[in-house]
Amino acid sequence: MRIGVNARVLDYESGGAKEYLISLLGALLAVDQGNRYVLFHTDKKHFGRFPGAEEVSLGVSNRLVFDWLKLPGALSRHKIDLAFFPFSNMCPAVGRPSVVTMLDLGYFVREYRMYRLPDTIYMRYAIRRAARRATRLIAISEATRRDLTRITGAPAHKTHTIHLAPDAMYSREVSPGETAAFRARHGLARDFFLYTGNISPRKNLRALLAAFAQAASRCDFDLALTGGTAWGADFEDWVRGLGLQDRVRKLGFIVREQMPALYKSAAVFVFPTLFEGFGLPVLEAQAQGVPVLCSNTTSLPEVAGDSAYLVDPRSVEAIAEGLVRLACDPGLRAELSAKGLANVRRFSWETAARQTLDVFRQAAGR
Repeated sequence: MRIGVNARVLDYESGGAKEYLISLLGALLAVDQGNRYVLFHTDKKHFGRFPGAEEVSLGVSNRLVFDWLKLPGALSRHKIDLAFFPFSNMCPAVGRPSVVTMLDLGYFVREYRMYRLPDTIYMRYAIRRAARRATRLIAISEATRRDLTRITGAPAHKTHTIHLAPDAMYSREVSPGETAAFRARHGLARDFFLYTGNISPRKNLRALLAAFAQAASRCDFDLALTGGTAWGADFEDWVRGLGLQDRVRKLGFIVREQMPALYKSAAVFVFPTLFEGFGLPVLEAQAQGVPVLCSNTTSLPEVAGDSAYLVDPRSVEAIAEGLVRLACDPGLRAELSAKGLANVRRFSWETAARQTLDVFRQAAGR
């Protein structure tokens, strides 16, 4: 069977969708010797990343042109038997069995603005259309699966929950020398809380900063943040308004290969997001033995269980209390570190790949 994969997301600088595709493709190519994977890229610069796969460049990065104009014809020219769309939407006129992975249904959350309006309008349409037309749907958590059924009416028989896992690179041993060099390079002299991800309303960064302002006088930790700033026009004003200029370190974009050293350098990983389809950064941090504070909402209790310090993300006081407790209690940090390492073992990309392959076979009627 020739399985075509929309690999456009490899153009993204970072993010959960890209992590998902990279890790899943690597695992599928390792466990599946019976099928041929054909990856459709935006550009030839992505060629060679996945040995064993057939690779095609469509020569365009615009997502509408790629998905709607270029990809349908390419699926036919390359004689694809099954089309796989790994990030919540699909192209029109697929003309063959298809599988779509739903990463989250955040575009439908009206309580707070999570994405830019044009993206929201387009993706609401695209997700509903994919839920209706795809042969099979994969949800990355039970929370996402419930949202998918509730919002789109997708029938239970064609939806499957397949959990993600941290990439193997996050479990590699990071030496004390490597963490010391990383900290020196980024000016991280003191112990610090770490947040990774973009600066957007769903990530609840304003509440985290307010909570850190309450906690800062009671603990000698800094707060370090990574990620894009497309949503962060007010970020510097928030920091100055709280008087945190000397305690908040904005690291910007950290290349993927340095992420294990970043996690290992942190004393505590904090993830007070309001809405999450899965919450992969929680497992990435735990894979390095870093204790985690995260939200008690959406998919995060499903992912973290009792291995993280869970807080109500809408309560600045609850987040602040959690920061102080973890900063001041080395025993609690050690306990959560051990629980986190055990929790990570529940998730495997090999398992996810085998489950995904089973969905492919069901979709193709094999």
